[in-house]
Amino acid sequence: MGSEALLTNAIPKPQNIENVAADSSQISENGPPIQNCIMHQLIVQGNIQNGHHIENGSLHENADGFSVRRLQLSDHKKGFVELLGQLSPTRPLSQEEFQERFAELVSMGPDHHICVIEDPVSCQVVATGSIFIERKFIRGCSKVGHIEDVVVDKGARGLRLGHRVVKHLVDHAKATGCYKVVLYCKPELREFYQKCGFMEKNVQMAFYF
Repeated sequence: MGSEALLTNAIPKPQNIENVAADSSQISENGPPIQNCIMHQLIVQGNIQNGHHIENGSLHENADGFSVRRLQLSDHKKGFVELLGQLSPTRPLSQEEFQERFAELVSMGPDHHICVIEDPVSCQVVATGSIFIERKFIRGCSKVGHIEDVVVDKGARGLRLGHRVVKHLVDHAKATGCYKVVLYCKPELREFYQKCGFMEKNVQMAFYF
């Protein structure tokens, strides 16, 4: 991954946040599942206004009942894996497989964070996103946040849940001391991420095994 030259304002020191996340390289909000190829890279400055009140690493619930929270073990039975299948082909995971990966991610602390939004009526996960914190030597041992796996259930789109997920992930990056956040998307999603405060910068190259 190439380095970017856009600086942001000073970012607060890390706070104590217990988080979990997952890894991938695909992002979707309104479009079909995304296949990696050469994609436009988007970068966001650390001073994006989030519009949500965060306390102890979690967002307060919104008036509509949809709130962003950390991934939990119980989300395996709430359609979390099936939701990821709307982003990229994902086989069913057993409870044991899910629990093992969940424990691995917990051990990484705030450096790997997954958030979800649960439908207050159906009690199913309808939106998710993840962020990985990369620790670098450049810029005085700085940190960069990489947003991935953003997807909203096709039946819940149009409610701005994707915006809430992205803003939550940006908040997490700021809290952990990142100087920037980057992500990749297809051209048709450019407008969505620009509305979230991102600007286009560089391209992505992928090599598959």
